[in-house]
Amino acid sequence: MIIRKVLQKGFSTLYNLKQFRHQEIPQNVSVDREFGDTVLQNGIRVCTEFWPSELAHITIYIKCGSRNETEATSGTAHFLEHLHFKGTGKRSRDRLECDVENFGGQLNAYTSRENTSYTINAQKNKAENAVEILGDMLTNSIYAKSDVERERHTIYRELYETRKMQFETLIEISHRSAYKNHQMSLPILGKIQNMYSITREMIADYHKNNYYGENLIICGVGNIKQEQLCEYVTKHFSKIHKKNQQNKQEIPVNFQNEVFLMQSELTEDINVGLFYKGPEWTDPHYYHFLILQRLLGDKPSNFLEAAIFEQSTLNSFQKLLLDYPEITTQKAVYTPYKDTALFGNYFVVNPNQLDSCIEVSKKIFEDYANQISSEELQRSKRRLFIELCQHETGNDISQAIANQILYFDRRVYRQEIAQNLANVTEEDIQNCVKSWILGKQPSLTIWGNIDPVLKKYKFDASQVGTH
Repeated sequence: MIIRKVLQKGFSTLYNLKQFRHQEIPQNVSVDREFGDTVLQNGIRVCTEFWPSELAHITIYIKCGSRNETEATSGTAHFLEHLHFKGTGKRSRDRLECDVENFGGQLNAYTSRENTSYTINAQKNKAENAVEILGDMLTNSIYAKSDVERERHTIYRELYETRKMQFETLIEISHRSAYKNHQMSLPILGKIQNMYSITREMIADYHKNNYYGENLIICGVGNIKQEQLCEYVTKHFSKIHKKNQQNKQEIPVNFQNEVFLMQSELTEDINVGLFYKGPEWTDPHYYHFLILQRLLGDKPSNFLEAAIFEQSTLNSFQKLLLDYPEITTQKAVYTPYKDTALFGNYFVVNPNQLDSCIEVSKKIFEDYANQISSEELQRSKRRLFIELCQHETGNDISQAIANQILYFDRRVYRQEIAQNLANVTEEDIQNCVKSWILGKQPSLTIWGNIDPVLKKYKFDASQVGTH
């Protein structure tokens, strides 16, 4: 009981730290740092945000990912990311790892649908070392056939293990359903059946077609100045050139409101995705949907977490979900892209009670279309303000800058983000729900123990897929 009261007090302080008036923002998001933005002759965009620190964080963002693949080449973006760690014309794999460790650096990378990222965190006087190593990796890797063959097994195991992550797997399958017959439907890590058919030539072609000047954003944050980073990038990325030919025209995205089911032996329940088309990054409703996502929130995952939050701090959806104990998990999802977005709810439920997910999802959006309390709206804004204030690491800030350059073509400071959120009214959210969700058919994805679902509902065989 004592622990519960202490935790309740802590969470109450967190979410009620200040009752902000309409259009008011926290004072500590109003501080903007020195920002630099330069496009080099070879098309690379170099950005920095300086603050006094012992560290410099160097990140390379390439405007390409799984979306730039085809059915046949699915997995090449992720494969290429792996091979960039396997050796260059100048360094072996072991030498690459030692060189990073010797100056105290940390090297990381990831692939997503619309971009690929490589980051080194280093001491401020080793910033050029970080840029030189990243330049060597991205412009001088040899992609040895022996490494390609060895890496097939590593990536295959990674994909196999990833299937055990139920939320992530459901989201990937939902993309396959919502964006059927489009590159957006391809899995980020690649189709597992492609891992033994991808060739070195496919990987080299992907690099040639996507790793060019205009597609690169190089961010330096922390203790590094704009002129310094421009000098380092000019020196160590000289092999990167502008793309001479015009970019290939992309196929327009068409959101599919279909039903898709997939069997899995990993769970006795079903994982359910009920998703609508949402606004892309640059849509005026983007900020409204950030708030709407926090309004929906996530269902407490256990009795202890539920006990911590008193009824007064639960939003309408979480209170509504208390009447549906058969729904063991719920998460609000908003994943925006450059021209579309996936928005809705992820559920875990007994396979005989799919109706509960559909019913509760429909009811909450109807409720939000009719009324949203000022208290809930302000609480959701405060949560977003807290998230903004917590984005203080070099990796957080460099990722934010890169996304903003990618999608907005400029730096969007926290003060502007906070002000856009603060300006949102209850009526704005209601209108968003009415225009984007009410009357729209969602994309429904079901993954898990689907046999009881198939017996209860009249689904067509074409709606059942395999990995």
